[in-house]
Amino acid sequence: MILWQQPDGSVLATPQPAHAVIAGQLMRRLADRPEPFEPAVTAAIEHDCPWQGWEMAPEFDPATGLPRLFNALSGDEHVPMWEDGVRMALANFGLLVGLLVMRHGSHIYRLGILGNRIAPSAISLAAMEGYMARERERGAAIMARLGMSEAEVAPLSAKLAMVDSIALALCWGQTNFAAGSSTLIRSASFAARVAPWPFDTPGLELSTEALHLPGPFADEAAMRAAWPELPRRTLHFTLSAA
Repeated sequence: MILWQQPDGSVLATPQPAHAVIAGQLMRRLADRPEPFEPAVTAAIEHDCPWQGWEMAPEFDPATGLPRLFNALSGDEHVPMWEDGVRMALANFGLLVGLLVMRHGSHIYRLGILGNRIAPSAISLAAMEGYMARERERGAAIMARLGMSEAEVAPLSAKLAMVDSIALALCWGQTNFAAGSSTLIRSASFAARVAPWPFDTPGLELSTEALHLPGPFADEAAMRAAWPELPRRTLHFTLSAA
């Protein structure tokens, strides 16, 4: 769950697949149009499909009284979930979409290792390194089946990483966030600028749905009891060139 604390003490909780809806909206409007286009857009929308099961029953974090934050998972927790999601993407969306979801896992783990974004431990590190080694081998085999080269696939992976980062920054409430070769700078709660501007229009209107939590829960039982009836809120964001 992506958690964004609000000034009144409430929390906007965006499931990972819901923030990916914004990533898909962004991918559609890139000035440097990805090709093949529809699989690239589908990959952006579905790149967090590995989270679907986890987000259906969020874990409780007793330290915060809130659902567990998405980047609190260790590598050994994250990797099995991600590999299940890759299998699902390959089975349901096709080879190229599955390949891009697979490669996005390695992108996450590189950030986890180099940027210390995933809880460090020997077991966590081994899980992430093992995934990346398997991804290189499996990815090469899928590219061979697709008749695509690394030079053709790498730009699609980079575009996916960029739109994912922008969508994440918006839903996470980040004020200044690196997104590939661009940077998101928040100008208001639901508005931000991006520089350099990578899209084909001077401005963008984006939206997705989040849960609106009143604040921390007393315990896990209280969260589970409240969860089915929590209010939903459509998040509307405006992006413009810096």
